[in-house]
Amino acid sequence: MLTTSTPDGTLTAAMCADRPAVLRGAGRDWPVYAALGDARLRELEDRPVVAEDAGGRPVTVALREILDESRAERPRGLYLRDQLVSEFEPSLWNLVPREVRRLNWLLALPGDVRPDWAWLMIGGAGTGSPLHVDTMASSAWNLLGSGRKRWTFHPPGRAEELRLLPPGCGGPPGGDGTDVLTLVQEPGDVVVTPSGWAHEVHNLTGTVSVTANFVNRSNVGFVRRYFEVLEDRANLDLLTAVGTTFDRLDDVTGGSGAR
Repeated sequence: MLTTSTPDGTLTAAMCADRPAVLRGAGRDWPVYAALGDARLRELEDRPVVAEDAGGRPVTVALREILDESRAERPRGLYLRDQLVSEFEPSLWNLVPREVRRLNWLLALPGDVRPDWAWLMIGGAGTGSPLHVDTMASSAWNLLGSGRKRWTFHPPGRAEELRLLPPGCGGPPGGDGTDVLTLVQEPGDVVVTPSGWAHEVHNLTGTVSVTANFVNRSNVGFVRRYFEVLEDRANLDLLTAVGTTFDRLDDVTGGSGAR
């Protein structure tokens, strides 16, 4: 587990590590961090959103109810978990530092095939996400705006044993010998989940966060293996084409292109 306070010059390198990391306070200077504050979100409190109730069923409520829930002493279990930033408030994405947005090679794709991989998450104490591996075996970062989250990680080999990855994708049984890893995320911390790591998240208090997934040079090999195992030729060809484009960019820039 990498736990560090990271200077700007090494931020993207730390976010592309092959083990889970918590970058202490790394997101406090991101403009989006201020935008996740209660006062700023209250400006949009009449906006309808689709959250999950305590039973995991979708329910449409005003954002105000979700914000109230995040501060309630006895929350009802409402969780805004799958709210795309692009559909909620696209300007939030522009407040994420450019070097962090550029972590995702797939943003270079045309709009009709580009995955929409940034979400706003708000919930009360006791809500959370069950054990899972992220979409398309991608990596992810999560910036916490307020509250506290507990994360539990299992290596890819264990994720395969749990049938969260297809057979032959996660590596040796049990992973690389790494035990279960846990951490508590505080406001301003950025948690990074590498490709293939199974994880569950529990909100210890009410929380507000923004998260995004990415594929780049650091994990494209893992993602390619994932699609090879699934025999998903379309996505495999897409990754190959994107990778070739960025290889050419590195040739032109001397390796200064996006990771």
